[in-house]
Amino acid sequence: MSTKPLRVRRSLIELQNDFNNGKPSELEKLMVAWQFIKNLPANDPNSFMTLGGYHGEPFVWRGSYDGNYWGGYCNHGNIFFPTWHRVYLHKLEKALQSVPGCESVMLPYWDQTYKIMVDGKLTFLGVPSILTDQFFTFSDGTTISNPLKSFKLPVGLYDWIEKDAYSKPEGYETVRFPMSGLIGTPADRMASENYNMAFYIPGTTTINQQLTSSMLNENVTGWLSGSVEIHEGFDPTKPYVPEGSFRGGIDEMYHRCLLNPWYTTFSNNTSRNELNKTDKMAQSLESPHGSIHLAVGGINAPGQDANSASATDANGDMGENETAGLDPIFFFHHCNVDRIFWMWQDRHESRDKLDLTVPGWEGPGVYPGQNNVNNQPPVGYEQEEQLTLESPLYPFKLVENGVERNYCSADVINIEKQLGFRYESLSLDNNDGKPETIKAIAKLRGLKALAPKSDKALVINGINRAKINGSFVLSAFATIDGNRFFIGSEPVLSRWKVTACKNCMTNLEVTATFSLSDFTEDELSRAIFDVQINGRKHNDTEFAKFTVTNNANATRMLSAAGAPTPAFKSLTTAPATAQAAHSKAFHLSVV
Repeated sequence: MSTKPLRVRRSLIELQNDFNNGKPSELEKLMVAWQFIKNLPANDPNSFMTLGGYHGEPFVWRGSYDGNYWGGYCNHGNIFFPTWHRVYLHKLEKALQSVPGCESVMLPYWDQTYKIMVDGKLTFLGVPSILTDQFFTFSDGTTISNPLKSFKLPVGLYDWIEKDAYSKPEGYETVRFPMSGLIGTPADRMASENYNMAFYIPGTTTINQQLTSSMLNENVTGWLSGSVEIHEGFDPTKPYVPEGSFRGGIDEMYHRCLLNPWYTTFSNNTSRNELNKTDKMAQSLESPHGSIHLAVGGINAPGQDANSASATDANGDMGENETAGLDPIFFFHHCNVDRIFWMWQDRHESRDKLDLTVPGWEGPGVYPGQNNVNNQPPVGYEQEEQLTLESPLYPFKLVENGVERNYCSADVINIEKQLGFRYESLSLDNNDGKPETIKAIAKLRGLKALAPKSDKALVINGINRAKINGSFVLSAFATIDGNRFFIGSEPVLSRWKVTACKNCMTNLEVTATFSLSDFTEDELSRAIFDVQINGRKHNDTEFAKFTVTNNANATRMLSAAGAPTPAFKSLTTAPATAQAAHSKAFHLSVV
């Protein structure tokens, strides 16, 4: 247990501000440390290749040859999601501190909900430029390639189960929205090269970094706000204009997850889905975390495809679990996720203890998410194995009383007492400090504090993600009196191929619950609901089973089966064959 003065994990935005205001030391040391671990030999335990590879590829253990298991160490969909990633960040931070002269380096967090005013409207700063700039120039004039922008693989990655599905050769450089990094087959490589040419500087073979960074930031801020009202007769060739307060986006999801009263249901989507059966407003930390992965990794902002009409085939590495950990932005994102985990602990008097019980649960068996049933267990675990705070968090080791053992969740509950650091800020409303920004945030929080207009929710289930290549997102909409409203989205951060997993083919069902609290009962009685699925273009055949319309990035409208109810009217344009084909598989209801 640490007795030293607490170190501080600061906002990356503030580090960049310090650098721009004549205090360069902290950011410069961070850049030196990142450059150093990225250049270490691939098999060095402190190398970025080794550390980044723990999350997904290169696969190890049974997951490298048996599709019923996940070949990476990362935990998703269970109670270890927050604690495993907390240790993961700690190990990366220790590697940065091992660099000579960089012992004081701390991993900063990407403050994704940092708010600013633009043209009189409250919005988000988005992606700090230090994460997207092509070069970094030190205060002494030395310029280097920006080590936070991407990572070039020193060794190739190969998925031996689906050999041609998601392999990447030595020398491959990670990409983000709107680029495509899908190159596992000659056909995929050619398609990605042809698609990426759209982002070249005219007359050259050089990527227009200003354009791609701008598109990435536009996509991320769209995901963060989520509030979209699309009026009848809108022009699909022009960007949709967000109206009203933020609704259904990542910002709201982060705020809502902090209200979840139980650690188990706060920690992951599997447990939250169970709680949603009785608490329709409940949100998990894992869900908005997944939205950021998809925003950076290549899925258009829900309901705002026209904003990025040219980004039809984006396949960024952050968007799939196989390679997400090999993009440096992953760690700044997860540092912010861990900060919000600590916020939850602080608000719920859980700084020193995490209680896994969920009041009212009577079984049978353990609470969903407290094992890996109906999931692909990561390295070291079995599906039926019950997870506890003393279960090992593979592959991370510590030495206790001269004996080496695996970390467990109980070792990292209190970041101050056990890991020796604190976060600079525990707020989701950090901002540029301008009076108009502060006033707009206060108004927004006042609106969010109003009593809900309805206690109903829109529930979607029956979609098997094992049949869909890669990650995707479900987005729900309501059309009322000719105006179309964005309700919310549910990200599904997946792997590129799940077809080798026999158990997954029948059990990996996607369930999403969207609160309808912003709508009155009268409005709901007149609402026509529809759902979009946004995913990778290679899913055309599977998505076609749900086809109503075809938009950018293989977007397909899903239609519910059965006769319309007062609270739900089927889309009249839905082909009868599509409804019949999935009448038993896909279900949408208002409860």
